[in-house]
Amino acid sequence: MTMKVPMNAAPWRDTCPEVVLSHLQLPAIDKMPDQLSYDVVIIGGGFAGLSTAGAVARAGASVVVLEAAPELACGASGRNAGILCAGINMPITYTPKGSPAAALWSATQEMLYSVLAEAKESGTFLNVMRIGAMALATSKTAAKRLERETKARIAAGMSAELISKQDVDKLAAGYLDVTRVHQAMLLPDEGAIHPWTLLATLANKARKAGAQIYGNARVVSKEKSAAGWTITTENGKRIQCRGVISAVGPTVDTTGRIFALAFKTEVPDTCPVWWDANPYIYYDYRPGNGCLTVSGGRYGAPDTDKLDKSYHEKMAAATRQWVPSLAHVEPDYCWAVDLHVAADLLPEIAERDENSLSIQGLGALGVLPGIVLGQQAGDRITRAILAKSSMVST
Repeated sequence: MTMKVPMNAAPWRDTCPEVVLSHLQLPAIDKMPDQLSYDVVIIGGGFAGLSTAGAVARAGASVVVLEAAPELACGASGRNAGILCAGINMPITYTPKGSPAAALWSATQEMLYSVLAEAKESGTFLNVMRIGAMALATSKTAAKRLERETKARIAAGMSAELISKQDVDKLAAGYLDVTRVHQAMLLPDEGAIHPWTLLATLANKARKAGAQIYGNARVVSKEKSAAGWTITTENGKRIQCRGVISAVGPTVDTTGRIFALAFKTEVPDTCPVWWDANPYIYYDYRPGNGCLTVSGGRYGAPDTDKLDKSYHEKMAAATRQWVPSLAHVEPDYCWAVDLHVAADLLPEIAERDENSLSIQGLGALGVLPGIVLGQQAGDRITRAILAKSSMVST
């Protein structure tokens, strides 16, 4: 089946309420004075950058976010597949014990609960669906791995259970062809999120805490100064700051292209997010917002679209194997994102220089890790700045 949909179009704008879109708008940096001074400058307005801004502002420091695009949701965060899950971009059984990445499993689980609770608050525009997630084993080898993964998650205090093919069929209300399924791991606390509503929520919270966020603010240089750092933007604005955090996400120094598509289709309300647990397949299927969104698969080469159509066609074919009702249906959206990815990539906060941090290693699973690391980086740099101020004042 040959697809005829435009490339690089995600469904999020079409499914986003106007109130959310208004919170994604940014004043252009040319509205700023030519010389400004803040305690902290954050480069990048994605999940990590906005989370960092909120943490810094709540700690009492002045902070500005510099976003290269004219509005929020134009980068990797805004083209996210919309899956809300704890953990990092590898199974918990593969994560090095005692490493900072291992600590992220419990931290992202707590953040998941926090996001779910916030979505229930009155007046929120955070769009979250706690529909669960299923890893489906279609081979005996995959089933064995799921058994180990389930035990490891339970041992780490996370919610996970093994379920049968019949359970999968019941949860999906007959929507999926479960013929190939041996067994599955159910993660009941996970589900789907509209990524633009999360970005708007983080931006709104940061602004209320006192952060400023500007668009069209591509940073071209960062130099040490007497006050700490001088940040210069593409249009010549110079910003003095005592600390700087790079939160540009995985779209710098890209090594691979990840693909996604979406079908406009109704999915049973009880159907969880799901993916094939066999190694090297890695397609994720996310119901919600009037669509079935599919992401993942093998990475393509960055900076070229020559093979995009082929990758999307394979993805659509894999989807039709699971969902018979889509046998003769073409996807309505197709897009791709170039990322810095690697098999051993681990999320972390790197110290670049005095009061200069970088949030990196987010790869293709950066929603909750990005928010957690953003809070940690914001707290860390604010403590360092306030401690130095205290020393100077005494």
